[in-house]
Amino acid sequence: MIIASARHRGSDRPVLGSAVSIGLAVASMTGAHAAPVVRRASPIPLEAVTFDEAERVGAAGTGCVWLDEHGRRRVFMANDRALVRSNGRIVRLAPAAGALETFPSVFLDWTGPGMRIVIHDTSKVRERGAEFVETEARLELVQAGRKRSWRGRLNCGS
Repeated sequence: MIIASARHRGSDRPVLGSAVSIGLAVASMTGAHAAPVVRRASPIPLEAVTFDEAERVGAAGTGCVWLDEHGRRRVFMANDRALVRSNGRIVRLAPAAGALETFPSVFLDWTGPGMRIVIHDTSKVRERGAEFVETEARLELVQAGRKRSWRGRLNCGS
């Protein structure tokens, strides 16, 4: 921005006048002073899952569960089995090719019909008990070529 060299009478302050106006006009055209865009998280397309449902498909017991920010269980994982509920139906998941085992016999990278779920564990402990640990974790869902993610918690234990 060019600042005029003129000064106010009896002052050391430069006269900004049109230079400031030009600068503000340029900033508003380029978006330099635009308000940040606030994006709200879209609703998780995975519905809450009950312990009984997880037990029926062998995805309960020693393992992990991913909970949304409200504490609803969305993904159960045990051994090489995981499940979610989508569109009112239970969907069984299997470890993705090349998935690494993290918690004893539990994977955090899963695939199922038309979806891939990856749990990104931050290792930031929120709560710890005698037989469990709960950390902050992000769920990433890829469906129909669209990748979305949500914050939540990963609770692992027996």
